[in-house]
Amino acid sequence: MGALMGSPQEAIDHYKSENGNTDYIQTTHIRQHITGSNLGLLAKRLFDIMKRTVTESLSSTPEGEWKDIPDLYDFIEYHASYGIAETLLGTSIMYSGIISDLWIHIEATDQFFMGLPRFLIPKAYAARDRLLNAIRAWTKESEVLRKQNAVNTTWDPIAGSGLLQEREELYSKMAGHGVDGRSAQTLGLLYGGTSLTVPVTFWYFFETLRDPSLHRRVLDEIGNGVKEEMQGYNFMQLSARPLLQSLHAETTRMYSSNLIVREVTAPTYALDEKYTIPKGTEVYLSDKYNGQFTPGWKAARPRATAKPLDTFWAERYLVSDSRNDDKREKFSDAGLSGNWTSFGGGEHKCPGRHFARNIGIVTLAIFMSEFEIEVVDMEGARALDPGNKEKAFGTMRPKQKIAARIRKRI
Repeated sequence: MGALMGSPQEAIDHYKSENGNTDYIQTTHIRQHITGSNLGLLAKRLFDIMKRTVTESLSSTPEGEWKDIPDLYDFIEYHASYGIAETLLGTSIMYSGIISDLWIHIEATDQFFMGLPRFLIPKAYAARDRLLNAIRAWTKESEVLRKQNAVNTTWDPIAGSGLLQEREELYSKMAGHGVDGRSAQTLGLLYGGTSLTVPVTFWYFFETLRDPSLHRRVLDEIGNGVKEEMQGYNFMQLSARPLLQSLHAETTRMYSSNLIVREVTAPTYALDEKYTIPKGTEVYLSDKYNGQFTPGWKAARPRATAKPLDTFWAERYLVSDSRNDDKREKFSDAGLSGNWTSFGGGEHKCPGRHFARNIGIVTLAIFMSEFEIEVVDMEGARALDPGNKEKAFGTMRPKQKIAARIRKRI
């Protein structure tokens, strides 16, 4: 929080103190807002925002005609990031360069962690300054309105989502969490909601787009999720579809590149016959390498390795449901907790994982059902896949720009 989000020292001191436990705010409270009916409301809000911004980007293109996209990754990164930010924080905070600044900040993560001074990475510090300045102004304005009971507590264009409104109240009661401390926490939530989710969302869509059979099946699933009585999509129902669940799990396995931190709590931990780790040692694990460790997967679930782990297989997490006479398949990650660690693990698996999956499903609905996208050279694009064993940490993006085109479905 100090190195990357710019938290004031007083907040850092509080986190390190005996009274610095933030588990409730960071886990339980978030789960309350991104599960059940609350998750459905967030997904609907995200859908409406993304549909609006994509439609606006086509405003100069005659209806039914194609608009060229110089880089499909950048296009999806912008619209998904903007949608997530406005869904969480409302509209008043959205200055013109907020998404560009956010990704400059995200891509400088390792440099901030190294403690590099401002004069060495001025662009990254300037982007973070602009983000924090905008969030501070939002924090103050939101606080005034909340104290006046002048906000919509479900979602407000100024105060943002109910999640953020309540989060502000909870943090305001902690030492070191004036405007600066809360603003750093809000930046952290925005970072956490986009840095891994958005790249995975791109690949969730792109893997579907480049497999004609998978494309047809997913499009059918989305079509079946349209409910006339809801005047739109039933995202709660779609998020329970086994194929869409497995597809998202496989995408996070292949295209998330993150580190998981654990601390040894036993007196010693034996890695093998030769190496041990003493108690208290912090251990950093790469979720991507765990996801490709074939011996571990074979021991946990042999069928999941029917296709090599260095290839994409949308059905990897589907198993036969013996409770059904027709042997329908269901999604299952049972037994894979030590191997599939894309959302962490242990007692506090990432509380935002359900929202992350719904962001992907909303994106599929936008770009497959509401709009139509074609890649100019799909075969050529295959050569642009990131080397999935080359980077242990960071954004998994195509090696070069992928040209595409988009039009509104009629």
